[in-house]
Amino acid sequence: MPMSNDTRRRKTRYPGVSYRQRKDGSRRYSVYHGGRYLLVAGGEQEALVKQGQLRDGASRGETPVAPAKVTFAVVAEHWFASKHRLRPYTRINYRATLDRILIPRFGAKKIAAITKADIVGLIYDLEKQGLAATTITDYMKPLCGTLKYAVEEGLITANPCSRLSRDDRPRAQSRKADHVWSDEEMAALIAAAEYLARRPEARADYTPLLRVALATGLRLGELLGLQWGDVDLPAGELHVRRQWTRLGEYAEPKTKAALRRVPLSADVVKYLAEFKLRSTQSNDGDPLFASKLGRPLTHRNASRRGFEKAAEHAEIEGVSFHDMRHAFASRMIDRGISSTVLAKILGHESSTITERRYIHLFDRQRTDDAVREAMAW
Repeated sequence: MPMSNDTRRRKTRYPGVSYRQRKDGSRRYSVYHGGRYLLVAGGEQEALVKQGQLRDGASRGETPVAPAKVTFAVVAEHWFASKHRLRPYTRINYRATLDRILIPRFGAKKIAAITKADIVGLIYDLEKQGLAATTITDYMKPLCGTLKYAVEEGLITANPCSRLSRDDRPRAQSRKADHVWSDEEMAALIAAAEYLARRPEARADYTPLLRVALATGLRLGELLGLQWGDVDLPAGELHVRRQWTRLGEYAEPKTKAALRRVPLSADVVKYLAEFKLRSTQSNDGDPLFASKLGRPLTHRNASRRGFEKAAEHAEIEGVSFHDMRHAFASRMIDRGISSTVLAKILGHESSTITERRYIHLFDRQRTDDAVREAMAW
């Protein structure tokens, strides 16, 4: 059911009765009772009747119950319309999850009738389809968010999602071990990208993108969001100020910590200076890694045409674009960079995140250092 972007609660002439207006002009009424707003199935008159019933019930010590006709689809639309601060890509994903999975499954079901068993059944069916635990967990967010909203609106007394046990939740598969990059593999990747760029059928040269990725550990969106004005060659550093999203638009970085300064090695500074001289688009506002049309490269092209083809040509198996970030982190840890410093370079919110993500590498470094010290004469 379509909803208005303006979800402000509006008062009526009757104290305790309010409404929100949908896109189609219709109204969804609520009654304020017991410190919360309760949705009503019907119009203003039904809201007044419900208000009277609630007051009578309260005088007898009764607890209000959800309106019999309020369905999951109605509440889900209210919940979705209330989410004003979602990132654009997250909003699209939530909308798709509601339309393709949740509303077809639960849409006509009364919100108060959805049980823990219903949710577990959905998880089981999605697992049978071979979906990853992370994907199923993402699908659960709009479902559990809608049910939480129903609790807040007084439609149900408890969120069934909160009763899911560890066994009920999506079963995470064992995590694939990070690829341990050798210096030879990184050199081979760059050489492969250079070779592919020289071929007649090449549409773009992805070598600069891959080289900067290996040298800085930036996320793909952050790399594509770089502009020449973000690169301070005399100071030997670049600044992450934005990201380029899969929707083809600039956005704020992933977190506040992602807004950061990243130092550059002398060889990367020299490489970027030469790259800038060759580039036909090198003004401060131009993308560092631009297509022939002057726009940032797309995520798909950077990953599939740029990284994957180069990795295949270099015969490096089982790796993704994001693995270059891990390659950078591994190299920094091997060279003695602390978790505190590495966290700032990677844009992690705390060194705890960095330690947890790369604990096996830090443990190896500490062990090796201790062994070397013990072996010294």
